[in-house]
Amino acid sequence: MKRYKCQEMSQLGHELKMSPARLRLRQIAGIDRAIQLIDPDREYPYSFVAFQITGYTSKRPVATTEVPMRGKSLIDDLVSLAEDLTVDQPLPYDAAFGRVYDAESLARRFNVSTKTISRWRKRGLIGCWFSREGERPRIGYTARSVRVFVGRNKDLIQRGSAFQLMGDAEREAIIARARELVATGETTLHAVTLKLAEETGRAVETVRYTLRNFDFDNPKQALFDKTENARKVDEKEVIYNAFMDGESLEALASRFNRSVPDIGRAITDCRLSELCGEPLSYIFNESFDQAGAEDAILNATLEASSDSDSAEAMASRVPAGLPAYLQALYRTPLLSPEEERCYFQQMNYRMHRAERLRQRVAVSPEQASTSDVAAVDAEIDMAVVIKKKITQANLRLVVNIAKRHLGSQPDSSLFELISDGNVALMRAVEKFDYAKGFKFSTYATWAIKRSFARSIPEEYSRRDRFRTGHDEFLAAARDYRAPTLAIEESAGSTVQTTVAAGLAALSSRERKIVERHFGLSKSGTPDTLDAISRDIGISKERVRQIERRALAKLRDHLGDRGVELLAG
Repeated sequence: MKRYKCQEMSQLGHELKMSPARLRLRQIAGIDRAIQLIDPDREYPYSFVAFQITGYTSKRPVATTEVPMRGKSLIDDLVSLAEDLTVDQPLPYDAAFGRVYDAESLARRFNVSTKTISRWRKRGLIGCWFSREGERPRIGYTARSVRVFVGRNKDLIQRGSAFQLMGDAEREAIIARARELVATGETTLHAVTLKLAEETGRAVETVRYTLRNFDFDNPKQALFDKTENARKVDEKEVIYNAFMDGESLEALASRFNRSVPDIGRAITDCRLSELCGEPLSYIFNESFDQAGAEDAILNATLEASSDSDSAEAMASRVPAGLPAYLQALYRTPLLSPEEERCYFQQMNYRMHRAERLRQRVAVSPEQASTSDVAAVDAEIDMAVVIKKKITQANLRLVVNIAKRHLGSQPDSSLFELISDGNVALMRAVEKFDYAKGFKFSTYATWAIKRSFARSIPEEYSRRDRFRTGHDEFLAAARDYRAPTLAIEESAGSTVQTTVAAGLAALSSRERKIVERHFGLSKSGTPDTLDAISRDIGISKERVRQIERRALAKLRDHLGDRGVELLAG
């Protein structure tokens, strides 16, 4: 039974639940009538309320000391009473007079959110439990109850219709602007909240709630402490993040009241601080420091392999009916041993040069220039390009190993195994030492199998948590759901449209990161966050933040199902 604010209403609820179910509609209509008559600021005796609901005068002796009940508390209790009377014996939809709205349809009618509908229930909107044959009971709102509520709360309805939900993009903009205000001198949550409320047109409490939620969910990046005083925020970091999000130097200079050279220097300093952190990871070889290494390694020429096939010959061997991803693998030429060794040598030598430049920058960062930073990033970018060539040439190996593991684990998905194997392959490219004389395929095969040996048992351990122990009974039970194959075919026909619509809602940087990380680019090969960060020239953590923001936008734009289609 619901909790009631007035003890008399609790007793009334108990008595009404004992009455015949055929009286429920009449009792609900009486609750509507009582709410329509009650003024929240006045007080009413129990006998008045009982008469409005039941139509009968109470047989209890009238007590001269009867404590009147406040109207606002009575309205809350009447809403609870309507739900309490129908929760065990839901009303049939056909028995209601007029239309019955659910929360979603009522929210669409008044152009509000379902959360607003829930708040309206606390203001007197009566909801009852309704059911149809074969369906689970749901809270519904009769047309009469809606009319009564609208008549009493016209101003509330208008404010709710004019209110717009805060999307993820607006929320992120508020947080970013708050970080700027803190970095430029604002010292308290109250001052920042007032400033943002004036700039955005949002209510002060809405802005305050947004900032406090962010601090609670992100304690390491929190803007304010428990006393609501601003924490120290590096202005350079704020400028750098805004620049990496695509804002121009001129716009940043105007917003922060700084010159364009000052803004450029702040951006360079932040990038330098990233470079001065951990050393770059690569496989060192003594030949890298020998005289003439640059000319011997970077300018090495390879003779065309006599075993290499033409594009037409490779295309002719592609089996019909394969997914586009597997067809692309058949068209990707393999590397000869000489090509393989040359590419690994060039990739690691590029990283070696980048590390040497990084060390020089780290020794005296105050003397480093923008060209020094660009030189480091250029070497890293060229190493990433070579790494892609090696990875793409070995993707067929991942498929072959995944097929063998699929035979022993029939419940596994081939493309799930390929995805795990691709990640293991990319790690193997980074860790392979070409100077030891082994073929890369030997090392990669070991790395991929080791990854499968770890990931497959973990997957099955997670599945065991959902085993019911009644599999035979469930298999014999009749399934009333729509055919799975039909659902999958229908979903497959809309995936391309969903992907295009979702990516169109992102900025160019966000779209690039999502496409590369989930393998949605033309190559069809997913990249790690580390590889993306090197290619774009920002930290791995920054790439993760941008991806998280992009997925939040997609979820806001497409819903959770759309994000599943996008990532699947």
